[in-house]
Amino acid sequence: MRRLLAGTILTILVACLAADSLAQSSTSGDNSYKNLVSLIKVIANPNDFNGQPVKVVGFLSHGGGLDDAVGLFVSEIDGRNYIVPNSIDLHLDESTAKSLMGRYVVLSGTYHAPVAQSGYNGYIDHIHDVKALSPHGALLP
Repeated sequence: MRRLLAGTILTILVACLAADSLAQSSTSGDNSYKNLVSLIKVIANPNDFNGQPVKVVGFLSHGGGLDDAVGLFVSEIDGRNYIVPNSIDLHLDESTAKSLMGRYVVLSGTYHAPVAQSGYNGYIDHIHDVKALSPHGALLP
């Protein structure tokens, strides 16, 4: 129980540091993070973003389900442990997904909310501008 609590706290701290780093990048003239939306906010309020373009950051991994779909997870811990409620599906080209799998990425696309009681958190398609992040939140070339 203590390990789970410590892992959760660590994940929240890392997310806060990454968000702070992203915010600093966006205020320093770097437009890479303009219009960035929290993945947690999208999952919690899917109808607010339905059909809208979004830019989100998350951990890219396979969802672990029967279709082994590519998903964007809130954290690395969620992705490595297939915590599907903390993810959204991606309709992403397999070659792009393969090269970035197991890394934090920032991507833009169109979000589609799930139908009521569907058991998943919707999906993003028309994905473009997918970039990997360094451990410090900076974009990698």
